[in-house]
Amino acid sequence: MGVIIVKTGLIIAIVVIVLGGVLAAGYFLMQPSKNDTANLTNNTTTVNNTTNTSSGNTQEGQDTQTQNSLISAAQAKAIADSYLNSNSQYVNFDAGTPSLQGTVYYVPMVVNNDNAQSSKGAVVGNVKVDGQTGAVLGTQSWDIETNEPINEPP
Repeated sequence: MGVIIVKTGLIIAIVVIVLGGVLAAGYFLMQPSKNDTANLTNNTTTVNNTTNTSSGNTQEGQDTQTQNSLISAAQAKAIADSYLNSNSQYVNFDAGTPSLQGTVYYVPMVVNNDNAQSSKGAVVGNVKVDGQTGAVLGTQSWDIETNEPINEPP
């Protein structure tokens, strides 16, 4: 008789533990999911996200509108890469990761082989791409002695 009571008590304890686990799992599954991942499909960069609270006017709406009308960084890189490949002066360069300054993408010109004057992987200038139209605005390099930018038309 005592063995049956112990076995029954043990079975009840196991059922209570399993039921508690099922209830806890159900509780967590019913909670709304929280999206902690970054939005990797939106490659826009906030340029000037300021709010002027003294007059009640916000600059944020205008900046968002400007961002929405810009080409993506991937498109700017593709445009710069096409420009570099189509010009024999730039055959030793690949397009790097663009950075947005205002509405202009600055796409680094990266040395792609060991036959160039600079070492492979070195950034020797930028291709400037208009973020609104996608037009190449020219290239930018630096003076070796003064480090001043040298802007050249396309």
